[in-house]
Amino acid sequence: MTVPRFIRINTPITISVPGKKAIRTLIQETGEDSFAILAPAGEELLLGRGDLVKATCSREDARYEFTARVIRYEPAIPPLYYLAYPDDYRRIQVRSHVRTRAALEFRYAPWPAADWPLRPPRPHKRGLTIDISGGGAQLVLREEVKVGDLLYLELYLPGRRHHQPLRLAARVKRVATREIDGHQRYEVGVAFEGISERQEDQIVAFVFQRLLEERRQRS
Repeated sequence: MTVPRFIRINTPITISVPGKKAIRTLIQETGEDSFAILAPAGEELLLGRGDLVKATCSREDARYEFTARVIRYEPAIPPLYYLAYPDDYRRIQVRSHVRTRAALEFRYAPWPAADWPLRPPRPHKRGLTIDISGGGAQLVLREEVKVGDLLYLELYLPGRRHHQPLRLAARVKRVATREIDGHQRYEVGVAFEGISERQEDQIVAFVFQRLLEERRQRS
């Protein structure tokens, strides 16, 4: 059986059965047919062979909900419950809403509707991001754009200078005029369109790395 990618050692997992309070614990082992979780202390949640538990695993990008069957209990040190891998699960995406402030330079150009999505324009204008997430970004532009316009962006993420830039389609959702250093600029909120899972993963990895660095600086 293929191990679901969200079931990994030391990943937090929440389990529950009807009528009992949900318990948060950790995944301790992964095997070919089952995985082990740290058994709750005391009598918080007692499980027997064949019992079904509702489980939730949260990763950086999404939350995964599934039902798992208890295979056995091992009173080792630490005590473990072994659960069968789920046949199915529900993935709830959350990554698009997590964003970080980042001033990243990029090139862009308006993308005419007649050329979308097969003929991207040459990005000859320059802009700067204010923040970014897996679902969109806040930009500062010199030239005015309108809500509904489609832009083509070429953006390098820090640490990826020797790789190809991210080539993204971005739909304008909000526009506000701002005066920055005595010059009129346009603060533009965009949502990415047609973004691939790989591109989104790259942005999300950058966002969480930046948030982790900020947290360390505050510690």
